[in-house]
Amino acid sequence: MEIKIENLNKEYPSREKGGSPTKAVLDLDLTVKDGELMGLLGPSGCGKSTTLYMIAGLQDPTSGFIYFDEDDVTHLDAEKRGIGLVFQNYALYPHMSVYQNVEFPLTNLKVEEEEKAYDLEYEDTLLNILKNDEALIALIKETITSGKKSKVALAEALIRSYHIAPSLAKTIVNALKKEGESYQHSINVLAAKAEGKKGKILQRYAKQGIEIDEQYRLLRNGEPRKIQRSLTKDERDTYVKETAKLVQIEEYLERKPSELSGGQQQRVAIARALVKRPRVLLLDEPLSNLDARLRIQTREEIRRVQQATKITTVFVTHDQEEAMSICDRICVMEKGEERQVGKPQDIYKDPNCLFVAKFLGTPPINVFSGSVRSGKVYIGEEAVFKGVDIPDQEITIGIRPEGFKAKPKKTDLKLHLPIDDILTQGRDVTLVSSSPLVEGGIVKIIVDSDLPFKKGEEAFAIKPNKIFLFEKETGKRIRF
Repeated sequence: MEIKIENLNKEYPSREKGGSPTKAVLDLDLTVKDGELMGLLGPSGCGKSTTLYMIAGLQDPTSGFIYFDEDDVTHLDAEKRGIGLVFQNYALYPHMSVYQNVEFPLTNLKVEEEEKAYDLEYEDTLLNILKNDEALIALIKETITSGKKSKVALAEALIRSYHIAPSLAKTIVNALKKEGESYQHSINVLAAKAEGKKGKILQRYAKQGIEIDEQYRLLRNGEPRKIQRSLTKDERDTYVKETAKLVQIEEYLERKPSELSGGQQQRVAIARALVKRPRVLLLDEPLSNLDARLRIQTREEIRRVQQATKITTVFVTHDQEEAMSICDRICVMEKGEERQVGKPQDIYKDPNCLFVAKFLGTPPINVFSGSVRSGKVYIGEEAVFKGVDIPDQEITIGIRPEGFKAKPKKTDLKLHLPIDDILTQGRDVTLVSSSPLVEGGIVKIIVDSDLPFKKGEEAFAIKPNKIFLFEKETGKRIRF
């Protein structure tokens, strides 16, 4: 399902009398494609969680519109939107088992469907199983261990083999409980009872003037009727177990949340959000409470589950590494406004403003004060790049850590920097330098670990695709 946001605004009144309202979200336009995982990325206070809560229906926008496909849900109650929401603190019920936590959203869930003769469908399904008595008896004998019949094993085998509800499997198992009776006799008795019940059901519907079609729909005057109903116990059980399998928590269903790790608890929270088959999944900083290793594992799980379900997902985070690793597209926000939307790697390679360039990347981009003179880019008095067709002016220069070319040619323009420290990180080496012309005073340079370096002054050329120019005052990108 597609989410479309048009001119969305959210203001909070000032706490001071006569003060200006706080603008949390400002004129936001955003489309999340069907089946897409969209990341809302930005620092604290940028409006990303507020936007998520407006999509969820937990907060009303001051103005603007939110659409789910063609439906205007701007002021629709949250429970009617068909959303699943996961918070950063899990919000699990400590006194309930994992099974009960996941099942809880289903207890009050209403499903709309065409009215059906479930009682007749139940008896027909039972009769179809009993009709092939040889296959059923063979399955029963397969589950016998040490000459004894295991009720649990047989029920599970029936559910697995015939794809039936647990209650129907229990009916068959209980019919076979009498010792000394042959399985064939038990099956014949059960089939006779099912035929008798089926006949009474058909008579009851006929007296009411109700017809039943091949899909077991109840027809009044030839037309089916829409009804709302609660899920049956069997349906809830099926939903819980299917969702638990999806997020890989089947073995924890009988445990309490306190017996689980942080990553396992977060998977339970995701299962609880998914179990009611929502149209949209909303994740509000779901990894913030996890340690570094669990964050990596859990974000990979989120991506796997999202791809398996193809559910439209909005993922809020302040961590650019999380957003870039699992999102199809990201929306970078600042001060309530959208700064750039696109594929993570596209935005990294081509930021449209200084804020976006600084927010994406680890280590962060090196930001120098510089100038353009006669078609050349200068940092201090050193020309580091040429062929720039823009007027002479003071500018801000961004150079990615991997944008420095070590051991340049004699003909290359060069930037001379002192090497203060050398940090080895596997296949790469980070050179730590300093300059009064760089923001923060520290320059970080990533080079190949095979290249020899020592402390002292080094010369670097700048890679053309790793240098970005920005307006000094506004931070807007200068294309050249």
